[in-house]
Amino acid sequence: MLRVLSPAGDPIDTDAPDARERIAALYPAPGLRVNLVASIDGGTSDAAGTSAGLTTGADRLILGAIRSVSDTVLVGAATLRAEGNLVPRSTHLTVLTTTGDFTGADVRDDIEEGRILVVGPSSVEERARRTFRAPFEYFAVDGDRAVPLPVMLDALRDRGLERIVCEGGPRLAGQLLAAGLVDELCLTTVPRLLGHPSVLFGGARPGPRDLELAQLLADDGGALYARWRVS
Repeated sequence: MLRVLSPAGDPIDTDAPDARERIAALYPAPGLRVNLVASIDGGTSDAAGTSAGLTTGADRLILGAIRSVSDTVLVGAATLRAEGNLVPRSTHLTVLTTTGDFTGADVRDDIEEGRILVVGPSSVEERARRTFRAPFEYFAVDGDRAVPLPVMLDALRDRGLERIVCEGGPRLAGQLLAAGLVDELCLTTVPRLLGHPSVLFGGARPGPRDLELAQLLADDGGALYARWRVS
């Protein structure tokens, strides 16, 4: 892996013992960061409906490095159900739900208390407690509708979870961008065409805005790892 912009630097051997620490130093945590992987034509999932067919070894290393400098990983419930085993080993997990349905989610049941926060309407809390296997805290928002994103972020920050990385799904990432809540977008672009319409932000329309390229990494396989500051 080579740092090619802002500024160029020495290559990083991703198999070296200190690779994760060196990469983490390239990703100082902002307030809210979005981290996604996509094909050149904007696809974010493979034929199985997960990101596994898109990620590379270097991408997973960057994922771990970003998590290591974050207070919590934020995902939507649909992503948790689709991806499986998303609970990070080294940091906290926040799951946003509108239905409380975690049926089929691959979550370890030996996770210690205090590692997971579920945020959702008060009307679906009972369902969440029936279908989520691991211990968790539930932050209930009054009503039956979707949780206002600023309310969710305030709830995290009240708990000292200020450095947040959203790992999807694409729709949640797009909604955060559209609401003007994102400080930084980290996007891995793999050299592949999936051949279906662009779904990078899950149909959400963040609207026109300028981005500043803060950093660009490249690996031997042609994948690009960009940090974009959101104006």
